[in-house]
Amino acid sequence: MKNRLLIFLFLLFNSSLVFSQITTDRPDQTESALVLSYGQIQIESGILIEKSKSIITTLFRLGIIEGIEIRLNSNYLINDELSFMKKSSFSDFEVGAKFKIFNKTSNNTKVAFISHLSIPTANEIYSNNVYGFLSRISVSHDLNNQSQIGYNIGYNKFEKMDGQFIYTIVYGKSLGSFGVFFEIFGDEFKDNSNINFDSGITYLLDNKKQLDLSIGKGINNDMFFISGGISINID
Repeated sequence: MKNRLLIFLFLLFNSSLVFSQITTDRPDQTESALVLSYGQIQIESGILIEKSKSIITTLFRLGIIEGIEIRLNSNYLINDELSFMKKSSFSDFEVGAKFKIFNKTSNNTKVAFISHLSIPTANEIYSNNVYGFLSRISVSHDLNNQSQIGYNIGYNKFEKMDGQFIYTIVYGKSLGSFGVFFEIFGDEFKDNSNINFDSGITYLLDNKKQLDLSIGKGINNDMFFISGGISINID
């Protein structure tokens, strides 16, 4: 736990080397409906700490043409509960794309479709060991110049496994250099249903770099996490 805390503090406080006023797909669970423009690169990285495990996440995004971005998602897992194998490893890599469906300034609404292919590249204990498709529709509405509401509806399906329905809804508000959000998210599959809440803040260092800190808790389960990270935009 101490080592994970040190990693978290390093990400949070040493990020003064980098800056931001950017729309990201972290730290909330709701993927934004904004697609990167042609030639833009965005790197969104952070650490999520739970009671006995941590996840270091890195999402690479690249705008290839107007309305389409390519995405590569990589997660590094640290699990203190494992005593018979190595306690850390990369999980399965995810490769995908985000497609702009609708973007009208007249009614302040954006819609995008996001899909990833999960490839079983990890060690057996950290892998799903089968291919999977992770897909969702993302919608956002600008309420005014300072606040926005967004939501996702999605479905994840792995070979020989039951499908998983996912949903999120988030409210975000800009407060000068800071931003705050409040979110409900969950998933349902077979006879299991999880409902969760999280909230957090972002801090804009300049128009290319952004810090974030968030906390989440299960409503009908015992999930609890704290997360921090940094996002960098490159033209």
